Amino acid sequence: DFKTGQTLMKTILAPGFKARMLGLEGWYSTNILGNRDGEVLDDPGSFKTKEESKLGALEYILQPQLYPALYGKIHHKVRINYYPPRGDNKEGWDNIDIFGWLGYPMQIKVDFLCRDSILAAPIVLDLVLFLDLAQRAGMRGIQEWLSFYFKSPMTAPGLYPEHDLFIQSMKLKNTLRWMMGEDLITHLGQEYYD
Repeated sequence: DFKTGQTLMKTILAPGFKARMLGLEGWYSTNILGNRDGEVLDDPGSFKTKEESKLGALEYILQPQLYPALYGKIHHKVRINYYPPRGDNKEGWDNIDIFGWLGYPMQIKVDFLCRDSILAAPIVLDLVLFLDLAQRAGMRGIQEWLSFYFKSPMTAPGLYPEHDLFIQSMKLKNTLRWMMGEDLITHLGQEYYD
């Protein structure tokens, strides 16, 4: 399942909360879909798998076991509503309850209006090109460096699946640099001061 709408927003915002050590009390997500995806997800059995992938991203990024005071009691709710007049347009509403220094409560509201096909099509093109490149480079098995595009990244057994979009982006860029024989990006910046 591609990471295009609300899960994309979660993998952008959650790393920022963690980097700044902002606590998360709750995240309420509602999706309005009118296409075939919405119709399928209107079935409770089909929705369950989607719900688990959407709920899992926050847990992997925020690591509540390491930061229980900030992320140990998150109330996370995901809803998907099928509304045929919406067509291929989809809308994701998020209400995010965070807290900062001294436990001060704050809120963030996101209303993401987008088109499923317009977000998914370039991902398909990128994946076709990158998988062809990987094959020509002799890469086999799980292509973790392409996790940037997926809701549920696959990893080798025993590895922690990375959901942070920015770390995934760095893995993608560094893998491409490795294929070209270039130095990997470290962001240390030490070479500027030598």
